[in-house]
Amino acid sequence: MKTTRTLATAVAAAVTAPLLLLAAAPAYATTVTPPPAAPSVSAPTPSPSPSPAAFGKKPSIAELEKAVTQARKAHQDAVAAQEAALKELRKSHRERDWPEAVALVAAEKEAETATAAHTAAAKALEEAEAKLAALPGTATPEEREAAEKAVETARTTEATAATTKATADAKRAAADDTYIDRYIEDAQAYSLLKKAVETAAADLAAAEKALEDARKNGDGDGGDDDGDDGMCKGDDRLVAELTGLPAKVTAGGTVDFTVRVTNNTGEAVDRAYGRVTLAPGTHTVVPLFKPRYAVGTSTTWRDWNSWGIGVDVGALKPGAHADLRLRLSPSAKLEKWSGRIEVSGSYERGGECAANTTLKSHTFQVVAATPSPTPTPPANTPAPQGGTKTAPLTGTTTTATTTGGTLARTGSSDALNGLAVASGAAVLLGAAAVYGTRRRRTTGA
Repeated sequence: MKTTRTLATAVAAAVTAPLLLLAAAPAYATTVTPPPAAPSVSAPTPSPSPSPAAFGKKPSIAELEKAVTQARKAHQDAVAAQEAALKELRKSHRERDWPEAVALVAAEKEAETATAAHTAAAKALEEAEAKLAALPGTATPEEREAAEKAVETARTTEATAATTKATADAKRAAADDTYIDRYIEDAQAYSLLKKAVETAAADLAAAEKALEDARKNGDGDGGDDDGDDGMCKGDDRLVAELTGLPAKVTAGGTVDFTVRVTNNTGEAVDRAYGRVTLAPGTHTVVPLFKPRYAVGTSTTWRDWNSWGIGVDVGALKPGAHADLRLRLSPSAKLEKWSGRIEVSGSYERGGECAANTTLKSHTFQVVAATPSPTPTPPANTPAPQGGTKTAPLTGTTTTATTTGGTLARTGSSDALNGLAVASGAAVLLGAAAVYGTRRRRTTGA
């Protein structure tokens, strides 16, 4: 097996030890009204196919110590692989057992033998020609004929030896090219190993710092004395359902819809939250929708100019529900805009909190208003604001991958003003050899 493959394997083995570099995901944001402490729910990851970010607990001291041990081992392995590769590169090609090196040594030996044979044949021809030239005028015809025949034989032998030498030289040159290509491949693998050492050293430093910070801050051992690790569990039994959002919304118009939060947990909850996200949303796009919300039968509409909100709809008994009413008034500038509304729920009960591990997505499109063929006189009575209830839209549900079955609790309030999207990260490192193209031929090792 080629050493290149061996080195490539060593690269991967040296740097693929996983590090538990875990990060808690920040929650949606803050709220407008006096804040009860609301748990956070991870928003869809910003990717071509958005999905909820994974939820996870903070790493314990033991986990961080394990991460340091793994990082240190990865660094040691990377250093050992680099040293072994350098030792191999410093060898003469005659000391190597590479197939390319073995073939080159054989070709060199064959070329040396052919060169020696040609040298001998050329010398024999030179001697035969000298003898023929030195024949005296008294030489017999037989002596002259024998000398001429010797020259002809020597000339044929020299020509054959020259052809053999040329073939052997070409074979040696080809073997030398192949060997050099192989050497360069291993040199490139060594370069990757150098980078692997640097990466492994950086990862080790990061793991050691994470452990040091956790020890300094007293984190990672269950959090507070009461066992609260600052995380919320996942629970999809508190159901948040959206109704009333049409597939197409007219630019310049207004649409009302509802998110109903139902407590199917089997126990009363102190605070239930309906969480809503406008996606894709930015600080420049969201205001163009003039998004507003109201709780229950309240006639007071409040603005939410961030990507999403999490609204406290109150305490709920088992089986009870509460409504979060929402209103969008998309600007005419949003014609042909396509996006979605994503909803989920969360709750607090005593000192515990939980949140959905899924986001239910409902797509819609902003379309241009259809012009009336003729002017329409104003009606005597204005049309009432607000929409009517419809059957729930069928939305797509994206299930989050859970780690430890917990959600990050950040503390907030009843209407989240800004949506901070983030997710935990795991570092996976790897490397592979880069195969080179034909380079200039050199001699020696």
